[in-house]
Amino acid sequence: MKTSLLSVIIIFMMLPSTGVTEIMAKPVENETEEQHNWVEYSIHYKTVEAGSHEYTYWKNFIERTSTCHISHRLKSVVYYCDVHDHTDSKIYLEETIHSNEHG
Repeated sequence: MKTSLLSVIIIFMMLPSTGVTEIMAKPVENETEEQHNWVEYSIHYKTVEAGSHEYTYWKNFIERTSTCHISHRLKSVVYYCDVHDHTDSKIYLEETIHSNEHG
C-alpha cells in the first residue's frame, strides 16, 4: 500500500517536468473570433422526457391527485465556418411542455 502511494506521488511530481502540460492544444496564431464566418448550417428539434410530478386539484368538491409528465422541446443549431473549416453548435430550450393543464 505504501509503495503504491509513493509511486503515485512520484508520478504526479514528475508530470510538470515531462512536458505533459504543454501538450494541450494551442490556438492557431493570428486566429481570432472576429475572423470566423459563422453560417447557420442546420437546425434540429427534439423533444425529450424530463420527468413527472403529481399535483392535486378539486373536482365536484373532491380533492383528486393526478400525474403531469414534463417534456422539453430542444432546438440544436449547427454553425459552420468556411474560412477555418470549423463547426460549432448551440442547444436552446424552446419550450417546457406539461401533459396536463394545472396551476
